[in-house]
Amino acid sequence: MENTTKKTEEVKVEAEVKKPKAVKSKTVLKNTKGKEVPISDYFFKGVLSSGFEGTCGNPVEREDLLDVFNKVFKPEDNILFYKQADKEVYIIIVPLKYSVSVGENNDSLEGDFQKHAISFLNEGSVNLDTLRQKLERIIKFVKYTDR
Repeated sequence: MENTTKKTEEVKVEAEVKKPKAVKSKTVLKNTKGKEVPISDYFFKGVLSSGFEGTCGNPVEREDLLDVFNKVFKPEDNILFYKQADKEVYIIIVPLKYSVSVGENNDSLEGDFQKHAISFLNEGSVNLDTLRQKLERIIKFVKYTDR
């Protein structure tokens, strides 16, 4: 019986060691002005979620899209605007201070962040009016605390 208890304890310890964790990275986040912003402002407990780079792609650089984005969200709020590399999918990343779903009160895991995806059918098919309408729907998920 003592031997069985010992094996059970070993299995528990082994399971704890193999628990997946978010990883720290040298990724640089950029706002719509092209300036670096701290990861800790966007990722819970300052830990970059695994798979972020593969999922979220790169900051949007198209001027016409940035103009529409900056009319809906103020550039000084540092809400990020990213595009997947291989799809016409745009990702809006909300700073934790404006997040309604990430934090201690929501039992969030390290590396959690609040994002919203907007997709279009084909590469280059983004319509500026439709983009604006979709961006405006996201506003209700942002809690502006410093205004």
